Amino acid sequence: MKDSEKQENEAAPTAADARVLNRCWEYLSCGNSDCPAYGQEESPCWEVTGHRCGGRVFARLEEKLIQCCFKCPFFKQLKERVKGRRWADITLLETLEDALIRSSKYSTKVEDLYMEVIRRSKLMNLLGEVSKIIARLDKEEDIILAILTVTTAREGLGFNRAFAFLRGEEYNLLRGKYALGPSSPEEAESIWRILDRDSEASLEKLVSKGQKLHYLRNSPLTKVTRRHAISLDDRDGMIAHGMDEVRFLSSRDLGSTGDREIASALGLEDFCVIPIATIEDRLGLLIVDNIFTGKEVTAEDAHLLEMVVSHATTSLRAAQLKESLGKNVESLKATYRKLKANEERMLRAERLAISGELTSSVLHEIKNPLVAIGGFARSLWNSGNFNEKDREKVEIIMLEAERLENFLGNFQSNVTRLKLEDSNINQIVEDVCQLLQNDFSERNIELLKSFMPGLPGCRIDQVKLHEAFLNILTNAIEAIGNDGRVWVKTWAGGSEGLLNVEITDNGGGISKDKIARIFTPFYTTKEDGSGLGLAFVHRIVRDHGGNISVTSRKGKGTTFVISLPAYPREDPAQPS
Repeated sequence: MKDSEKQENEAAPTAADARVLNRCWEYLSCGNSDCPAYGQEESPCWEVTGHRCGGRVFARLEEKLIQCCFKCPFFKQLKERVKGRRWADITLLETLEDALIRSSKYSTKVEDLYMEVIRRSKLMNLLGEVSKIIARLDKEEDIILAILTVTTAREGLGFNRAFAFLRGEEYNLLRGKYALGPSSPEEAESIWRILDRDSEASLEKLVSKGQKLHYLRNSPLTKVTRRHAISLDDRDGMIAHGMDEVRFLSSRDLGSTGDREIASALGLEDFCVIPIATIEDRLGLLIVDNIFTGKEVTAEDAHLLEMVVSHATTSLRAAQLKESLGKNVESLKATYRKLKANEERMLRAERLAISGELTSSVLHEIKNPLVAIGGFARSLWNSGNFNEKDREKVEIIMLEAERLENFLGNFQSNVTRLKLEDSNINQIVEDVCQLLQNDFSERNIELLKSFMPGLPGCRIDQVKLHEAFLNILTNAIEAIGNDGRVWVKTWAGGSEGLLNVEITDNGGGISKDKIARIFTPFYTTKEDGSGLGLAFVHRIVRDHGGNISVTSRKGKGTTFVISLPAYPREDPAQPS
């Protein structure tokens, strides 16, 4: 027999050897009878126990061999016992051991790569959903609420709470804007129970639902957040540095008084700060924590949140610029309207000033000869040195001169100073209505009056306002012609304590192109009108610190509303 064959025969294990090789419990003095290998003599323990080894269970068999069997004293003594026997078996055993170790390392790398693929896939899906949500939003408020929803939703990043601080008009301050999350452990448990019942809600549905909830905009957490601001000028402040980079902070490490106040007010303990910024602008920061679950905010969590916030920040900045532009446009429009109104008032004042000078000049030129004519006519009337026919002519001259003097006296009152007296608006309007009662009756016009009882008193120029109401009512009668209605109403109201007189007719109305000019001096729609009546009415009302407005529909009628202060300023504007 050859030497090699003899050596192989000597190395072949006997049945007794096999029993010894399989009795691990005897070698280790193990009394664990529940172990599958206990009392087993037909197979080695590493085969019988499967993925178990002692009290441990391994995901893969090779992990058990490497981490447990190869380190076991029983296994090691088996290796020592086979030394010097078959060289091929020893080599194969060592090769298999090395292969298992290499395989385990590769498996670990594959698992790590697989988990990285899962993580990146989750991130891409989340970013895609965030992009889809943000794309349809164009307001700062909606975008911030969407970011907070994604941050705190279980389907999103799952943080317990999130707080948004944004830079406003004060460049050195970050104002608290919104917050999302429970304000107490009880509220947190209630929310989690609701979420467990509604496990199929998508992130998009949660954001859409959140935008419709008024509660999110006025939640207790949001109210507390809005009462606080973060100063960017605080050199010791650590929270503000979150505008530049991700910061992991603890309330115990805060050195700034302002930071401690923020942490105390918001109940922050261990938290993370994420910048809300674009390449060009730093817009604010986001604070997140897990105060109720106690889960640590890891670097991986912060990285995901930073990606989500960065993804939405461009849209947020665009929305801010759009809203700012809209406000600037509205401000410019308002400024333009004010300039136009001031321009119109200046033109009206200039025209009224011209009309006042013209009135004074006309009065001066007419009054002197008129006084002479009236005086001579009365002298002739009193002398009686004429016949009956001439007497009638003199009487006509005297009466016409007197009428013209009265007209000029009334005309002159439009350019004199106000004579303020304690007055009753209802009584003045009633006096004018009584004065025109015959005109209403002759033209078959129904006058409907509704005077509010107990109107507050006021100090006004009774003569001038009498003329103003008389002018408007006379215009109403002329606009109707015959067979119509005029409504006169008084009431008090408004936050400024105004007394209001409303005069409405159902006449022919005024066209839109003319209504804007009816208070302009010398503008008239009547063939024999002077164009000064409503201009003087407007000036009288304005001199009393009041306002007059007009609405009209062609063919339907016209409404004038005069509003006067119950207690006008002591020195009302005087005619120029």
